[in-house]
Amino acid sequence: MYEFNRKKPVSINLSCPLGSVDIVSERRDNIKVAITALDSSRQDRESVNNTSVVLINDELIIEPPKGSSYLRSSTRLNIKARVPIDSSAKINVASAVVKCDGRYKDLNINTASGEIYVEDITGNLALKTATANSQIGAVGGKLTARSASGNITFGHVAGKMTVRSGSGNIKIATSSNDIKYKSNSGNLDIVSVNSGLISCQSESGSIRIGINPDTIALLNLNSKTGEITDEIDTQGNIDSSKSVTLHLNTNTGDIHVFKALAESFQNKR
Repeated sequence: MYEFNRKKPVSINLSCPLGSVDIVSERRDNIKVAITALDSSRQDRESVNNTSVVLINDELIIEPPKGSSYLRSSTRLNIKARVPIDSSAKINVASAVVKCDGRYKDLNINTASGEIYVEDITGNLALKTATANSQIGAVGGKLTARSASGNITFGHVAGKMTVRSGSGNIKIATSSNDIKYKSNSGNLDIVSVNSGLISCQSESGSIRIGINPDTIALLNLNSKTGEITDEIDTQGNIDSSKSVTLHLNTNTGDIHVFKALAESFQNKR
């Protein structure tokens, strides 16, 4: 167990090969880090002992020895950290389950496979994954995400979004800002938007977007062979300062624009 006296937020720089990463950002006056092996092999035990955990100024560094073959090995570690609330983190893993509970300022997560769970981010999120499935809560700042085949689910996103997906499906609960989306065969599902410029390009993946009832919608919907369903009354008498512009384009994917439930944006940050 590593322990440091620290009340203010830190910036975490963490590397892990295989296994699990469990970080909690909460109100506390110290930092605790525990590293254990997921099995009893000699290789895993040696890797636990050789992993470096240091606090340098505002940066908490958790990493394998430099120049080793650690990240290329089959070593499986369980890394647990408890840090002050509103900390930030940069996490690089090969194949691991990554859990980030609590409230964070900024997060940068890069993984090939595994699973990702994030609770709350007040700042920016950068997410890059190959096959990992991800569940992300609220994002208060800018979001950039790229996935090859992993599915990603987001809660409320307040900042601008840039999302690219190969075949993974993307679901967003609510959004109140600009979105740029590009996909090959993955599907996009946005439960409700109430403002912003939404630009989406998909080959065979479908696009479904709900428009908040008190929002004026300007629609530009195009598909070569896919079906287009527009359930929005753009000529209605909506007295609102909010507007959303949709530029949606697919090759063979379907497009569906519908009226979202009025309560979609209640209690959102």
